[in-house]
Amino acid sequence: MPVYADETLVDAWKRQMQESSGASDKEKYNQAPQLSVDDICEMNQGNAVFLYNEQGYVSFLQGKFFEEKVTDAEKGVESLMGIADLLGLSKGAEFFAVYGEQDAYGYRYFTYKQRYGDLTLENASLKIVLDPEGYTAGLVSSFTSNVGIAREEESAVTAREAEEIVREHNKGNYIKIYTEYTRQTSVTIQGVAYHAWAVFTSLPAGETENGGKAYLEHLIGYEGSYLTYVAVSSPEEQVMGDNAQMELALSYFEGLTAETYTGEITLHDGRKRRVSLPVAKDAEGIYYLADVNRHIFLADYYSYDFQGKFVPWTSPDNTGWPEHYLAVYESYIKVYDFYRDHGLTSVDGFGSPILILTDYCDSRKVPVNNAVYLGMCGGWVVFSASAANDFGECVDVAAHEFTHGITDYTVGGNLYQNAYGAVNEGISDVCGNLCELLLGETNDDTWLLGENSGNAVRSMSAPWLYGQPSKLYDRFYYPETGSPVLENDYGGVHTNSSLVGYVGYRLCAEGMTEETAFELWMGMLRLMTPKSGYQEVHEALKFAAGIQGMDEGWQIKIDEICKSCGY
Repeated sequence: MPVYADETLVDAWKRQMQESSGASDKEKYNQAPQLSVDDICEMNQGNAVFLYNEQGYVSFLQGKFFEEKVTDAEKGVESLMGIADLLGLSKGAEFFAVYGEQDAYGYRYFTYKQRYGDLTLENASLKIVLDPEGYTAGLVSSFTSNVGIAREEESAVTAREAEEIVREHNKGNYIKIYTEYTRQTSVTIQGVAYHAWAVFTSLPAGETENGGKAYLEHLIGYEGSYLTYVAVSSPEEQVMGDNAQMELALSYFEGLTAETYTGEITLHDGRKRRVSLPVAKDAEGIYYLADVNRHIFLADYYSYDFQGKFVPWTSPDNTGWPEHYLAVYESYIKVYDFYRDHGLTSVDGFGSPILILTDYCDSRKVPVNNAVYLGMCGGWVVFSASAANDFGECVDVAAHEFTHGITDYTVGGNLYQNAYGAVNEGISDVCGNLCELLLGETNDDTWLLGENSGNAVRSMSAPWLYGQPSKLYDRFYYPETGSPVLENDYGGVHTNSSLVGYVGYRLCAEGMTEETAFELWMGMLRLMTPKSGYQEVHEALKFAAGIQGMDEGWQIKIDEICKSCGY
Protein backbone atom coordinates (compact mmCIF):
# COMPACT_ATOMS: atom_id res chain seq x y z
CA MET A 1 0.00 0.00 0.00
CA PRO A 2 1.72 3.27 -1.06
CA VAL A 3 1.82 6.08 1.47
CA TYR A 4 2.04 9.55 -0.03
CA ALA A 5 3.89 12.54 1.43
CA ASP A 6 2.30 14.00 4.57
CA GLU A 7 -0.09 11.03 4.73
CA THR A 8 -0.46 8.83 7.82
CA LEU A 9 -0.76 5.07 7.49
CA VAL A 10 -4.44 5.26 8.36
CA ASP A 11 -4.95 8.05 5.81
CA ALA A 12 -3.51 5.69 3.19
CA TRP A 13 -5.75 2.87 4.39
CA LYS A 14 -8.86 5.08 4.19
CA ARG A 15 -7.87 6.42 0.77
CA GLN A 16 -7.31 2.92 -0.59
CA MET A 17 -10.78 1.81 0.54
CA GLN A 18 -12.41 4.98 -0.81
CA GLU A 19 -10.80 4.40 -4.18
CA SER A 20 -12.07 0.82 -4.31
CA SER A 21 -15.64 1.24 -3.05
CA GLY A 22 -18.68 3.45 -3.18
CA ALA A 23 -19.79 2.55 0.36
CA SER A 24 -21.08 4.93 3.03
CA ASP A 25 -18.76 7.22 4.98
CA LYS A 26 -18.52 4.86 7.94
CA GLU A 27 -17.85 1.88 5.70
CA LYS A 28 -15.27 3.84 3.73
CA TYR A 29 -13.29 4.29 6.92
CA ASN A 30 -13.11 0.57 7.63
CA GLN A 31 -14.66 -2.23 5.66
CA ALA A 32 -12.70 -4.99 7.38
CA PRO A 33 -14.88 -7.68 9.02
CA GLN A 34 -14.88 -7.05 12.75
CA LEU A 35 -13.72 -9.73 15.20
CA SER A 36 -15.53 -10.18 18.49
CA VAL A 37 -14.02 -11.19 21.82
CA ASP A 38 -15.40 -14.69 21.22
CA ASP A 39 -13.71 -14.82 17.81
CA ILE A 40 -10.35 -13.92 19.31
CA CYS A 41 -10.79 -16.40 22.15
CA GLU A 42 -11.52 -19.11 19.59
CA MET A 43 -8.47 -18.07 17.58
CA ASN A 44 -6.38 -18.59 20.74
CA GLN A 45 -8.00 -21.84 21.92
CA GLY A 46 -9.65 -19.95 24.77
CA ASN A 47 -6.38 -18.51 26.12
CA ALA A 48 -6.74 -14.83 25.17
CA VAL A 49 -6.53 -12.21 27.95
CA PHE A 50 -8.40 -8.90 27.74
CA LEU A 51 -8.38 -5.72 29.84
CA TYR A 52 -10.66 -2.77 29.17
CA ASN A 53 -10.52 1.00 29.69
CA GLU A 54 -13.16 3.06 31.48
CA GLN A 55 -15.20 3.35 28.27
CA GLY A 56 -15.30 -0.43 27.88
CA TYR A 57 -12.83 -0.72 25.01
CA VAL A 58 -9.83 -3.07 24.90
CA SER A 59 -6.67 -1.59 26.42
CA PHE A 60 -4.68 -4.84 26.77
CA LEU A 61 -4.85 -8.03 24.74
CA GLN A 62 -2.65 -11.07 25.05
CA GLY A 63 -3.32 -13.36 22.12
CA LYS A 64 -3.41 -13.56 18.34
CA PHE A 65 -5.90 -11.26 16.60
CA PHE A 66 -4.84 -11.38 12.92
CA GLU A 67 -4.41 -14.45 10.73
CA GLU A 68 -1.67 -13.12 8.46
CA LYS A 69 1.94 -12.34 9.26
CA VAL A 70 2.65 -8.70 10.08
CA THR A 71 5.72 -7.80 8.08
CA ASP A 72 5.89 -4.06 8.68
CA ALA A 73 4.13 -1.11 10.32
CA GLU A 74 1.67 -0.78 7.43
CA LYS A 75 0.60 -4.39 7.83
CA GLY A 76 0.25 -3.64 11.52
CA VAL A 77 -2.36 -0.99 10.69
CA GLU A 78 -4.21 -3.56 8.60
CA SER A 79 -4.24 -5.96 11.55
CA LEU A 80 -5.88 -3.31 13.73
CA MET A 81 -8.68 -2.65 11.26
CA GLY A 82 -10.26 -6.02 12.10
CA ILE A 83 -10.56 -5.10 15.80
CA ALA A 84 -11.36 -1.39 15.34
CA ASP A 85 -14.72 -1.82 17.11
CA LEU A 86 -13.05 -3.45 20.11
CA LEU A 87 -10.54 -0.60 20.32
CA GLY A 88 -13.11 2.14 19.78
CA LEU A 89 -11.50 3.33 16.54
CA SER A 90 -14.32 5.25 14.93
CA LYS A 91 -14.51 7.57 11.95
CA GLY A 92 -11.86 10.25 12.39
CA ALA A 93 -9.36 7.99 14.15
CA GLU A 94 -5.86 8.62 12.88
CA PHE A 95 -2.55 7.23 14.02
CA PHE A 96 0.97 6.72 12.72
CA ALA A 97 3.95 4.46 13.38
CA VAL A 98 6.77 6.00 15.37
CA TYR A 99 9.03 3.16 16.44
CA GLY A 100 9.79 -0.52 16.02
CA GLU A 101 12.11 -2.73 18.02
CA GLN A 102 12.96 -6.37 18.61
CA ASP A 103 13.83 -7.94 21.95
CA ALA A 104 16.36 -10.66 22.73
CA TYR A 105 13.65 -13.32 22.40
CA GLY A 106 12.74 -12.48 18.80
CA TYR A 107 9.51 -10.63 19.63
CA ARG A 108 8.89 -7.37 17.78
CA TYR A 109 6.99 -4.31 18.95
CA PHE A 110 5.45 -1.63 16.71
CA THR A 111 4.51 1.59 18.50
CA TYR A 112 1.89 3.96 17.10
CA LYS A 113 0.78 7.44 18.18
CA GLN A 114 -2.74 8.81 17.84
CA ARG A 115 -3.57 12.10 16.17
CA TYR A 116 -6.42 14.56 16.59
CA GLY A 117 -6.58 16.66 13.47
CA ASP A 118 -3.09 17.91 12.69
CA LEU A 119 -1.75 17.38 16.23
CA THR A 120 -0.58 14.32 18.13
CA LEU A 121 -2.65 13.40 21.19
CA GLU A 122 -0.54 13.39 24.33
CA ASN A 123 -0.11 10.02 26.08
CA ALA A 124 -2.07 8.22 23.35
CA SER A 125 -0.02 5.28 22.13
CA LEU A 126 -0.60 1.71 20.98
CA LYS A 127 1.83 -1.19 20.68
CA ILE A 128 1.41 -4.30 18.60
CA VAL A 129 3.36 -7.33 19.85
CA LEU A 130 4.55 -9.86 17.26
CA ASP A 131 5.90 -13.33 17.97
CA PRO A 132 9.21 -14.51 16.43
CA GLU A 133 7.35 -15.83 13.37
CA GLY A 134 5.71 -12.46 12.75
CA TYR A 135 2.18 -13.21 13.94
CA THR A 136 0.31 -10.97 16.35
CA ALA A 137 0.75 -12.00 19.97
CA GLY A 138 -1.03 -9.10 21.64
CA LEU A 139 -1.37 -5.35 21.96
CA VAL A 140 -1.56 -2.60 24.56
CA SER A 141 -3.34 0.70 23.98
CA SER A 142 -3.91 4.08 25.57
CA PHE A 143 -5.66 5.45 22.47
CA THR A 144 -8.64 7.68 23.12
CA SER A 145 -11.73 5.74 22.08
CA ASN A 146 -14.19 7.30 19.61
CA VAL A 147 -12.15 10.47 19.47
CA GLY A 148 -14.10 11.66 16.42
CA ILE A 149 -13.14 14.02 13.65
CA ALA A 150 -11.25 17.09 14.80
CA ARG A 151 -12.97 20.33 13.91
CA GLU A 152 -11.07 22.83 11.83
CA GLU A 153 -10.46 25.60 14.31
CA GLU A 154 -7.98 28.32 15.03
CA SER A 155 -7.00 29.45 18.48
CA ALA A 156 -8.70 32.59 19.74
CA VAL A 157 -5.64 33.27 21.91
CA THR A 158 -1.99 33.57 20.95
CA ALA A 159 0.89 31.78 22.61
CA ARG A 160 1.74 34.90 24.61
CA GLU A 161 -1.88 35.30 25.70
CA ALA A 162 -1.94 31.65 26.81
CA GLU A 163 1.15 32.33 28.92
CA GLU A 164 -0.54 35.35 30.45
CA ILE A 165 -3.53 33.18 31.38
CA VAL A 166 -1.12 30.85 33.20
CA ARG A 167 0.46 33.80 35.04
CA GLU A 168 -2.96 35.05 36.12
CA HIS A 169 -3.96 31.55 37.25
CA ASN A 170 -0.81 31.39 39.41
CA LYS A 171 -0.99 34.91 40.79
CA GLY A 172 0.85 35.02 44.10
CA ASN A 173 3.14 32.09 43.22
CA TYR A 174 6.51 32.64 41.64
CA ILE A 175 6.83 30.46 38.55
CA LYS A 176 9.17 30.60 35.59
CA ILE A 177 7.52 30.22 32.19
CA TYR A 178 9.66 28.47 29.59
CA THR A 179 8.38 30.52 26.65
CA GLU A 180 10.58 28.73 24.14
CA TYR A 181 8.60 25.52 24.71
CA THR A 182 5.04 26.92 24.47
CA ARG A 183 3.28 24.99 21.71
CA GLN A 184 -0.02 23.80 20.37
CA THR A 185 -1.03 20.28 21.31
CA SER A 186 -3.98 17.89 21.59
CA VAL A 187 -5.04 16.32 24.87
CA THR A 188 -7.81 14.11 26.20
CA ILE A 189 -9.52 15.19 29.42
CA GLN A 190 -12.17 12.84 30.81
CA GLY A 191 -12.53 11.17 27.42
CA VAL A 192 -12.94 14.40 25.44
CA ALA A 193 -10.24 15.53 22.99
CA TYR A 194 -9.22 19.20 22.93
CA HIS A 195 -6.89 21.37 20.95
CA ALA A 196 -4.95 23.45 23.43
CA TRP A 197 -1.88 25.50 24.13
CA ALA A 198 0.72 23.79 26.30
CA VAL A 199 2.56 26.27 28.55
CA PHE A 200 5.45 24.91 30.61
CA THR A 201 6.52 26.36 33.94
CA SER A 202 8.65 25.55 36.93
CA LEU A 203 6.87 24.40 40.05
CA PRO A 204 5.81 27.20 42.41
CA ALA A 205 8.62 28.32 44.71
CA GLY A 206 8.87 26.06 47.74
CA GLU A 207 6.97 23.22 46.07
CA THR A 208 9.81 21.51 44.21
CA GLU A 209 10.26 18.88 46.90
CA ASN A 210 6.77 17.55 46.20
CA GLY A 211 6.26 15.01 43.43
CA GLY A 212 9.65 14.42 41.86
CA LYS A 213 8.81 16.20 38.59
CA ALA A 214 10.36 19.58 37.96
CA TYR A 215 7.91 21.07 35.46
CA LEU A 216 4.20 21.72 35.11
CA GLU A 217 2.42 21.62 31.76
CA HIS A 218 -0.54 24.02 31.81
CA LEU A 219 -3.19 23.39 29.16
CA ILE A 220 -5.12 26.38 27.82
CA GLY A 221 -8.08 25.76 25.53
CA TYR A 222 -8.18 27.48 22.16
CA GLU A 223 -11.00 29.71 23.42
CA GLY A 224 -8.83 30.87 26.33
CA SER A 225 -10.02 28.70 29.23
CA TYR A 226 -7.58 27.22 31.73
CA LEU A 227 -8.22 23.49 31.35
CA THR A 228 -5.83 21.76 33.75
CA TYR A 229 -2.18 21.13 34.51
CA VAL A 230 -0.09 17.98 34.72
CA ALA A 231 3.34 17.25 36.16
CA VAL A 232 5.89 16.40 33.50
CA SER A 233 9.55 15.46 33.44
CA SER A 234 10.44 17.68 30.51
CA PRO A 235 9.11 20.65 28.53
CA GLU A 236 10.70 19.28 25.37
CA GLU A 237 8.89 16.89 23.06
CA GLN A 238 10.60 13.52 23.33
CA VAL A 239 11.05 11.62 20.08
CA MET A 240 13.23 8.54 20.16
CA GLY A 241 16.40 8.92 18.10
CA ASP A 242 15.13 12.09 16.39
CA ASN A 243 16.19 15.03 18.51
CA ALA A 244 17.95 17.65 16.43
CA GLN A 245 19.22 19.39 19.56
CA MET A 246 21.20 16.29 20.53
CA GLU A 247 23.94 17.32 18.10
CA LEU A 248 24.23 20.67 19.87
CA ALA A 249 24.57 18.94 23.24
CA LEU A 250 27.22 16.58 21.86
CA SER A 251 29.19 19.58 20.60
CA TYR A 252 30.13 20.39 24.21
CA PHE A 253 32.44 17.37 24.08
CA GLU A 254 34.25 18.48 20.93
CA GLY A 255 37.90 19.31 21.49
CA LEU A 256 37.99 17.60 24.88
CA THR A 257 40.34 14.73 25.63
CA ALA A 258 39.77 11.98 28.17
CA GLU A 259 41.67 12.13 31.47
CA THR A 260 41.21 10.52 34.89
CA TYR A 261 40.83 11.89 38.40
CA THR A 262 41.80 9.68 41.32
CA GLY A 263 41.28 10.67 44.92
CA GLU A 264 39.30 10.16 48.12
CA ILE A 265 35.78 11.23 48.97
CA THR A 266 34.26 11.48 52.43
CA LEU A 267 30.95 9.70 52.83
CA HIS A 268 28.01 10.81 54.98
CA ASP A 269 29.17 8.71 57.92
CA GLY A 270 32.76 9.95 57.80
CA ARG A 271 34.22 6.95 56.00
CA LYS A 272 36.67 7.55 53.17
CA ARG A 273 36.41 5.93 49.77
CA ARG A 274 38.86 6.08 46.91
CA VAL A 275 37.38 6.88 43.50
CA SER A 276 38.76 6.93 40.00
CA LEU A 277 36.56 8.89 37.64
CA PRO A 278 36.74 10.20 34.08
CA VAL A 279 37.38 13.90 33.54
CA ALA A 280 38.01 15.88 30.36
CA LYS A 281 40.65 18.46 29.39
CA ASP A 282 40.41 21.16 26.72
CA ALA A 283 43.15 22.62 24.53
CA GLU A 284 43.91 25.33 27.13
CA GLY A 285 44.52 22.73 29.84
CA ILE A 286 41.26 23.35 31.73
CA TYR A 287 39.68 20.25 33.26
CA TYR A 288 35.95 19.49 33.29
CA LEU A 289 33.92 17.08 35.35
CA ALA A 290 32.83 15.25 32.21
CA ASP A 291 33.11 11.89 30.48
CA VAL A 292 33.89 12.18 26.77
CA ASN A 293 33.23 8.48 26.14
CA ARG A 294 29.84 8.09 27.86
CA HIS A 295 28.92 11.71 27.08
CA ILE A 296 28.17 12.79 30.64
CA PHE A 297 28.64 16.39 31.87
CA LEU A 298 28.17 17.98 35.31
CA ALA A 299 26.99 21.60 35.58
CA ASP A 300 25.21 23.97 37.96
CA TYR A 301 21.43 23.66 38.28
CA TYR A 302 20.49 27.25 39.13
CA SER A 303 22.54 28.70 36.29
CA TYR A 304 21.09 26.27 33.79
CA ASP A 305 17.44 26.36 34.79
CA PHE A 306 16.90 29.90 36.05
CA GLN A 307 19.53 31.87 34.10
CA GLY A 308 19.78 29.87 30.89
CA LYS A 309 23.54 29.45 31.30
CA PHE A 310 25.65 26.32 31.00
CA VAL A 311 28.12 26.54 33.90
CA PRO A 312 30.16 23.32 34.17
CA TRP A 313 32.46 22.27 36.97
CA THR A 314 36.03 23.14 36.00
CA SER A 315 39.50 22.98 37.52
CA PRO A 316 42.85 24.33 36.33
CA ASP A 317 44.78 21.31 37.67
CA ASN A 318 42.32 18.43 38.10
CA THR A 319 41.92 19.03 41.84
CA GLY A 320 39.33 20.59 44.12
CA TRP A 321 36.35 18.73 42.75
CA PRO A 322 33.27 18.75 45.05
CA GLU A 323 33.37 15.43 46.91
CA HIS A 324 29.60 15.37 47.39
CA TYR A 325 29.04 15.37 43.63
CA LEU A 326 31.89 13.04 42.83
CA ALA A 327 29.76 10.43 44.60
CA VAL A 328 26.76 11.37 42.43
CA TYR A 329 28.90 11.19 39.29
CA GLU A 330 30.24 7.77 40.24
CA SER A 331 26.74 6.39 40.91
CA TYR A 332 25.37 7.55 37.56
CA ILE A 333 28.37 6.08 35.72
CA LYS A 334 27.71 2.72 37.38
CA VAL A 335 24.03 2.88 36.40
CA TYR A 336 24.82 3.99 32.86
CA ASP A 337 27.20 1.05 32.42
CA PHE A 338 24.71 -1.36 33.99
CA TYR A 339 21.98 -0.48 31.50
CA ARG A 340 24.45 -0.39 28.61
CA ASP A 341 25.55 -3.91 29.53
CA HIS A 342 21.88 -4.89 29.35
CA GLY A 343 21.58 -3.51 25.82
CA LEU A 344 20.39 0.05 26.46
CA THR A 345 22.75 2.97 25.85
CA SER A 346 21.45 6.01 27.75
CA VAL A 347 17.75 6.17 28.61
CA ASP A 348 16.54 6.09 25.01
CA GLY A 349 18.82 3.44 23.56
CA PHE A 350 20.26 6.00 21.14
CA GLY A 351 23.09 7.23 23.39
CA SER A 352 21.63 10.64 24.20
CA PRO A 353 24.13 12.67 26.29
CA ILE A 354 23.62 12.93 30.04
CA LEU A 355 23.65 16.19 32.00
CA ILE A 356 23.83 15.99 35.80
CA LEU A 357 22.90 19.33 37.36
CA THR A 358 24.29 19.90 40.84
CA ASP A 359 22.88 21.93 43.75
CA TYR A 360 19.24 21.32 42.91
CA CYS A 361 17.30 24.26 44.37
CA ASP A 362 14.24 26.45 43.99
CA SER A 363 14.10 29.96 42.56
CA ARG A 364 15.39 31.40 45.86
CA LYS A 365 18.42 29.06 45.80
CA VAL A 366 17.00 27.06 48.69
CA PRO A 367 18.28 23.47 48.35
CA VAL A 368 15.58 20.94 47.47
CA ASN A 369 15.74 17.63 49.34
CA ASN A 370 15.27 15.37 46.35
CA ALA A 371 16.92 13.66 43.40
CA VAL A 372 15.13 14.04 40.08
CA TYR A 373 14.95 13.10 36.43
CA LEU A 374 14.30 16.31 34.52
CA GLY A 375 13.63 14.80 31.11
CA MET A 376 15.08 15.78 27.76
CA CYS A 377 16.09 19.44 27.65
CA GLY A 378 18.22 21.07 24.99
CA GLY A 379 19.31 17.72 23.62
CA TRP A 380 20.42 16.43 27.03
CA VAL A 381 18.89 13.78 29.26
CA VAL A 382 18.91 15.77 32.48
CA PHE A 383 19.13 14.68 36.12
CA SER A 384 19.71 16.75 39.21
CA ALA A 385 21.26 16.13 42.62
CA SER A 386 21.00 18.17 45.80
CA ALA A 387 23.29 19.26 48.59
CA ALA A 388 20.37 18.66 51.00
CA ASN A 389 20.88 14.88 51.07
CA ASP A 390 23.42 12.11 50.47
CA PHE A 391 21.50 10.22 47.80
CA GLY A 392 24.53 10.52 45.55
CA GLU A 393 26.02 7.64 47.52
CA CYS A 394 23.03 5.44 46.57
CA VAL A 395 23.18 3.51 43.32
CA ASP A 396 19.52 2.57 43.80
CA VAL A 397 18.48 6.25 43.81
CA ALA A 398 20.52 7.02 40.68
CA ALA A 399 19.08 3.91 39.00
CA HIS A 400 15.57 4.91 40.13
CA GLU A 401 15.90 8.25 38.35
CA PHE A 402 17.58 6.71 35.31
CA THR A 403 14.72 4.22 35.03
CA HIS A 404 12.22 7.09 34.96
CA GLY A 405 13.87 8.19 31.73
CA ILE A 406 13.72 4.69 30.30
CA THR A 407 10.04 4.40 31.25
CA ASP A 408 9.16 7.71 29.56
CA TYR A 409 10.66 6.58 26.28
CA THR A 410 9.58 2.94 26.41
CA VAL A 411 5.89 3.44 27.25
CA GLY A 412 5.51 6.42 24.91
CA GLY A 413 4.53 9.14 27.37
CA ASN A 414 4.21 10.05 31.01
CA LEU A 415 0.75 10.44 32.55
CA TYR A 416 2.08 11.12 36.02
CA GLN A 417 -0.99 10.87 38.24
CA ASN A 418 -3.01 8.40 40.34
CA ALA A 419 -2.37 4.74 39.48
CA TYR A 420 -0.44 5.60 36.31
CA GLY A 421 2.06 7.69 38.26
CA ALA A 422 2.29 5.14 41.08
CA VAL A 423 3.11 2.42 38.55
CA ASN A 424 5.79 4.69 37.07
CA GLU A 425 7.32 5.25 40.52
CA GLY A 426 7.02 1.57 41.48
CA ILE A 427 8.86 0.41 38.36
CA SER A 428 11.70 2.82 39.17
CA ASP A 429 11.83 1.52 42.74
CA VAL A 430 12.06 -2.12 41.61
CA CYS A 431 14.55 -1.63 38.79
CA GLY A 432 16.64 0.77 40.86
CA ASN A 433 16.94 -1.75 43.67
CA LEU A 434 17.67 -4.66 41.33
CA CYS A 435 20.42 -2.61 39.69
CA GLU A 436 21.98 -1.90 43.10
CA LEU A 437 21.76 -5.56 44.11
CA LEU A 438 23.18 -6.89 40.84
CA LEU A 439 26.09 -4.48 41.05
CA GLY A 440 26.85 -5.62 44.59
CA GLU A 441 26.40 -2.10 45.96
CA THR A 442 24.32 -3.16 48.97
CA ASN A 443 23.88 -5.98 51.47
CA ASP A 444 20.29 -4.94 52.13
CA ASP A 445 17.87 -7.84 51.66
CA THR A 446 14.84 -5.84 52.81
CA TRP A 447 14.78 -3.73 49.66
CA LEU A 448 15.12 -0.30 51.22
CA LEU A 449 15.43 2.67 48.88
CA GLY A 450 18.27 5.08 49.64
CA GLU A 451 19.68 3.08 52.56
CA ASN A 452 23.31 3.88 51.66
CA SER A 453 22.65 7.55 52.41
CA GLY A 454 21.85 6.70 56.03
CA ASN A 455 18.30 7.89 55.42
CA ALA A 456 16.17 5.30 53.60
CA VAL A 457 12.89 6.66 52.22
CA ARG A 458 10.93 3.49 51.40
CA SER A 459 10.85 -0.24 52.11
CA MET A 460 9.59 -2.59 49.42
CA SER A 461 9.54 -5.57 51.78
CA ALA A 462 7.55 -3.81 54.54
CA PRO A 463 5.97 -0.73 52.94
CA TRP A 464 3.68 -0.12 55.92
CA LEU A 465 6.74 0.91 57.95
CA TYR A 466 6.89 4.03 55.77
CA GLY A 467 3.14 4.63 55.58
CA GLN A 468 2.67 2.84 52.26
CA PRO A 469 0.10 0.20 51.32
CA SER A 470 0.83 -3.47 50.65
CA LYS A 471 -2.65 -3.95 49.18
CA LEU A 472 -5.17 -1.88 47.30
CA TYR A 473 -7.50 -0.05 49.69
CA ASP A 474 -5.68 -0.99 52.87
CA ARG A 475 -5.33 1.68 55.57
CA PHE A 476 -2.26 3.25 53.93
CA TYR A 477 -3.67 3.34 50.40
CA TYR A 478 -4.06 6.84 48.99
CA PRO A 479 -7.38 7.00 47.09
CA GLU A 480 -7.40 8.20 43.49
CA THR A 481 -8.48 11.77 42.93
CA GLY A 482 -10.13 13.65 40.11
CA SER A 483 -7.87 16.59 40.87
CA PRO A 484 -4.25 15.33 40.94
CA VAL A 485 -2.21 18.32 42.09
CA LEU A 486 1.05 19.09 43.84
CA GLU A 487 -0.59 19.15 47.25
CA ASN A 488 -1.81 15.54 46.99
CA ASP A 489 1.32 14.22 45.24
CA TYR A 490 -0.68 13.88 42.02
CA GLY A 491 -2.95 11.31 43.60
CA GLY A 492 -0.42 9.65 45.92
CA VAL A 493 2.05 8.48 43.28
CA HIS A 494 4.86 8.06 45.83
CA THR A 495 2.61 6.55 48.50
CA ASN A 496 1.02 3.93 46.24
CA SER A 497 4.25 3.05 44.43
CA SER A 498 4.62 0.25 46.99
CA LEU A 499 1.78 -1.66 45.31
CA VAL A 500 4.29 -2.35 42.53
CA GLY A 501 7.46 -2.39 44.64
CA TYR A 502 6.04 -4.99 47.02
CA VAL A 503 5.37 -7.34 44.08
CA GLY A 504 8.97 -6.92 42.93
CA TYR A 505 10.31 -7.79 46.36
CA ARG A 506 8.04 -10.79 46.83
CA LEU A 507 8.96 -12.36 43.48
CA CYS A 508 12.62 -12.40 44.51
CA ALA A 509 11.72 -13.54 48.02
CA GLU A 510 9.98 -16.50 46.35
CA GLY A 511 13.25 -17.49 44.68
CA MET A 512 13.39 -15.56 41.39
CA THR A 513 17.00 -14.57 40.72
CA GLU A 514 17.78 -10.88 40.59
CA GLU A 515 18.98 -11.09 36.97
CA THR A 516 15.82 -12.92 35.90
CA ALA A 517 13.70 -10.40 37.79
CA PHE A 518 15.42 -7.46 36.12
CA GLU A 519 14.88 -8.94 32.66
CA LEU A 520 11.24 -9.60 33.56
CA TRP A 521 10.54 -6.01 34.62
CA MET A 522 12.30 -4.56 31.59
CA GLY A 523 10.28 -6.91 29.38
CA MET A 524 7.13 -5.79 31.14
CA LEU A 525 7.91 -2.15 30.26
CA ARG A 526 7.61 -3.00 26.58
CA LEU A 527 4.03 -4.07 27.29
CA MET A 528 2.95 -0.83 28.93
CA THR A 529 1.48 2.49 27.79
CA PRO A 530 1.09 5.81 29.67
CA LYS A 531 -2.34 4.63 30.86
CA SER A 532 -1.22 1.29 32.28
CA GLY A 533 -2.39 0.76 35.86
CA TYR A 534 -2.04 -2.00 38.45
CA GLN A 535 -4.04 -4.61 36.52
CA GLU A 536 -1.89 -3.97 33.46
CA VAL A 537 1.21 -4.56 35.61
CA HIS A 538 -0.26 -7.91 36.65
CA GLU A 539 -1.03 -9.11 33.12
CA ALA A 540 2.08 -7.58 31.53
CA LEU A 541 4.33 -9.37 34.02
CA LYS A 542 2.70 -12.69 33.09
CA PHE A 543 2.91 -11.86 29.38
CA ALA A 544 6.61 -10.94 29.70
CA ALA A 545 7.29 -14.14 31.65
CA GLY A 546 5.78 -16.13 28.79
CA ILE A 547 7.76 -14.23 26.17
CA GLN A 548 10.97 -14.92 28.08
CA GLY A 549 10.20 -18.64 28.37
CA MET A 550 9.97 -18.67 32.14
CA ASP A 551 8.56 -21.73 33.83
CA GLU A 552 4.75 -21.67 33.94
CA GLY A 553 4.98 -21.84 37.71
CA TRP A 554 6.27 -18.27 37.73
CA GLN A 555 3.22 -17.05 35.87
CA ILE A 556 1.09 -18.72 38.54
CA LYS A 557 3.23 -17.11 41.25
CA ILE A 558 2.87 -13.68 39.61
CA ASP A 559 -0.87 -14.25 39.57
CA GLU A 560 -0.94 -15.16 43.27
CA ILE A 561 1.22 -12.24 44.41
CA CYS A 562 -0.59 -9.59 42.38
CA LYS A 563 -3.99 -10.86 43.53
CA SER A 564 -2.81 -10.80 47.16
CA CYS A 565 -1.97 -7.11 46.58
CA GLY A 566 -5.54 -6.54 45.45
CA TYR A 567 -5.19 -6.44 41.68
